[in-house]
Amino acid sequence: MKLPNPTGGYFPAWLRLALFLLCWAAAAWLKFGYHELWKDEWQAWLMARDMGWGELLGALYYEGHPALWYLYLKAWTLFAGNEAWTIQIAHFLLLGLAGGLFWYFTRLRWWLSALLWLGYFPFFEYGIVNRGYILVMILGIALSGWLERPERNHWLLAIGLFLLCQTEVYGVLLASALTVYLFFRHGKWGAFKIGWFRLALCGWLVGVLVFLLSVFPRASGDELAHAFVGQPFGWEVLAKSFQGNWANAFLIGSIPDTNAFGVQPAGLLLSILVMVAMAWLFRKANALAWAFWAFQIAFFLFSALLYTGGVRHWGMILVAWIIFLQLWAIDKPKWGWTEWLILGSVVFFQVRYTALAIDREVRFPYSNAAAAGAYIQKEIPAAIPIVAINKFEATPVLGYAGRPFYALPDGEPFTYFKWVEKVYMPPEEELGLFAAYKRVNMLVVGSPKPLDPQRYPNAKLIRAFDGPNLKMENYYLYSLLPAFKAD
Repeated sequence: MKLPNPTGGYFPAWLRLALFLLCWAAAAWLKFGYHELWKDEWQAWLMARDMGWGELLGALYYEGHPALWYLYLKAWTLFAGNEAWTIQIAHFLLLGLAGGLFWYFTRLRWWLSALLWLGYFPFFEYGIVNRGYILVMILGIALSGWLERPERNHWLLAIGLFLLCQTEVYGVLLASALTVYLFFRHGKWGAFKIGWFRLALCGWLVGVLVFLLSVFPRASGDELAHAFVGQPFGWEVLAKSFQGNWANAFLIGSIPDTNAFGVQPAGLLLSILVMVAMAWLFRKANALAWAFWAFQIAFFLFSALLYTGGVRHWGMILVAWIIFLQLWAIDKPKWGWTEWLILGSVVFFQVRYTALAIDREVRFPYSNAAAAGAYIQKEIPAAIPIVAINKFEATPVLGYAGRPFYALPDGEPFTYFKWVEKVYMPPEEELGLFAAYKRVNMLVVGSPKPLDPQRYPNAKLIRAFDGPNLKMENYYLYSLLPAFKAD
């Protein structure tokens, strides 16, 4: 049976434009019609809004993300209006840029391109959720197009590799893999004799250096213990990283989320099968095979040594794989039934999970933060202080409420958190003292969990926002009348 080549057939400009607009319109319907922002989406915005330039750049090591996304959001903070909508619009425009580049540069058949773009990670995880991972997609896709004629695009390659390193650590890994691809495709050691290769190499090296200067951890050992892998290269960490990087990334939904449900024998076996399938798929790709395995090994080492991550991190592997397919199409490969079986399996699970994600997003809130914030805006006067029990969990609520909350023991207002901060549970007496200090006779206390009635006997539940939601972000608002009145 004769199977179609992945790059065969004419792909007219009108069809590219039509498919791009359809995908972008579908994302707009879901994004603006149903999506609520959760804490990770609000955190970057609130930091960009409320920090000065120097403070923002100096705090990136706490976040573990380089500067590009924060600088982009910083520009958008100049616009007044509904902040949640501003975040969505800022991200949506980047999604349009990513989609436009994808459909412009794609060398794959139109139906294959559509299925890849509608996969869970490009369409939902990085297209609907407002995070900086969209920048990895934009620059990775752009580089895949520029790499077709590197001698003409030498400055674009150098700048693109530099900027890719300022997106995420996964952008650094992808930029490194693309540099490996250039090295093997253009003569190995002989590549150093090519001027444009040396320029691209400099862009990558400077990008890695700036990334390290931005996010290299400078916190104490105790703080780092909360943020990174506790036992690097321990058997459990190795197994979790392996299963997440293969089965969860390529065949999402085939096994339960490794981050939530742990490692399973079936998951490890499936991961081995996926790894063998990818080895077979790229067996004749030469330079691309070196790049693919360099990326996979580096990703695995990072997961096992520093941060195991979760589904939204492992999805960067799938994005890189799509970019590698784009590069492979330059050579117009001929695929047999095994290659199409591998590709079809990945596409099936990705698109299936997209359908599940859309169904869940339509039926359930992504987070209860929007409802809690709207209630605070409408029902709780600005003169009544709101004390957050957990700054980490309270961030999306105060974002939607449009007002800062307070945290003890310092009693200072806040709008964003630090990932390594410890949660402080103030006793009720301390809350009373804070009310007296603020000269109010009532406080509102916000908590991500029901308060212990033994610890807070005078706290009365105002409203619980604990209905089903995808990120399991629940909120409870309590009124507290201190035992003594303020003067």
